Amino acid sequence: MDRVIDRRYRALFWPLLLTFLMFGFSMTIIGALLPRILAEYHWSYTQAGLVLAGNAFGYFVSTLFAGILIRRFGPKVVIGSGLLLMTVSLALFGRVSDVVYNLLFNVLIGVGQGAVEVVVNYSMVRMEREGESHLMSFVHAAFSIGAIAGPSIVALILSRHLPWTVAYEITAALCGAIAVLLVLLPFRRLHDHVEEGTAKTGVRAIFRYPMLILAVSAIFIYVGLELGVSNWVAEYYFTVFHTPAARGAFMVSLFWFGVFTGRTLIPILFRTQRQAEILFSLALLLTLSLFGAIVMPGPIPAAVFFYLTSLGCSAFYPLVMTVVGRYFASAQSIAVGFAASGGGIGSLLFPLLMSAVAQSVGIRIGFVVYLVLGALLSGVAYLVMLQLRRSKVMS
Repeated sequence: MDRVIDRRYRALFWPLLLTFLMFGFSMTIIGALLPRILAEYHWSYTQAGLVLAGNAFGYFVSTLFAGILIRRFGPKVVIGSGLLLMTVSLALFGRVSDVVYNLLFNVLIGVGQGAVEVVVNYSMVRMEREGESHLMSFVHAAFSIGAIAGPSIVALILSRHLPWTVAYEITAALCGAIAVLLVLLPFRRLHDHVEEGTAKTGVRAIFRYPMLILAVSAIFIYVGLELGVSNWVAEYYFTVFHTPAARGAFMVSLFWFGVFTGRTLIPILFRTQRQAEILFSLALLLTLSLFGAIVMPGPIPAAVFFYLTSLGCSAFYPLVMTVVGRYFASAQSIAVGFAASGGGIGSLLFPLLMSAVAQSVGIRIGFVVYLVLGALLSGVAYLVMLQLRRSKVMS
């Protein structure tokens, strides 16, 4: 680990990695719980999609402004406030069945999650050694571990016939504990890192660069697809293959295990200088595997292809964020936050589209929406690859 991370950043890196693990936990429990929530509260797919979209709306607003707030108040204040907001909102979510009530608190959960997302990504860009993306990949791998653990704990809670709100109470307690821990961290060390970049950009100038538009578009499509599959795969198995709710929760864990595997191995197996080719290859793998998952007639063959889909998802997000942070070295917090906001838009719009399609023609056809997104992502990834090859910043 000495070669990967500078000694002065270790006190920051490990707690932030733990924070992202908890972040992954918080993002996936609702997808694993969705069959139980729908059955207990009698929500339609449209109502469930609205609640999911509320989380995405809060996340989008938060990521859009988090970069500006980091510049004004510093990363510690932003991430600490986000975690405290998550603690309260997670503890109150699901207390009653009213859709509006749960929509409100899911919006606030999303606001907190957006703050965590931007601060951790910004911090990893500042800590990363020149020409590498190991730290970004490692913290996003930790996100995947949390995303695996969340549905697994949900499956345990459901199998023991405990109230499903226990999962939210556990997550709230974790957020509160980490918020206290972060107060002690030396975030000021991030400002000791002065980056140079060949793309000389100011806060306003970054919006004139095609790379930012491509990055926002890629994250917009990717996050909508990744979280969409994760949130709906349990219901897909429950409805299409008639599996128990606990087995559907296991599928969420399997999906995130594939994401974890890719995020851990890809930085080790491939040189960082090949980021452009890796992005495009991952998008193609994601698209072709999702097609296989949809056409498979049984739960086990479909699970194999859903796992391959998750491998395609794996390193895409951390690679794009690394590219953005390095390309816009003189306005990192703004560029990273703006790119992350693309994910907020995607996770806001596509659950609504998915729920409407699933309500009208069934959830299996609804997954075709995500297949179309995969094809679009492949096209954007190809354009990113061309842009990176022409850029003097990235080789």
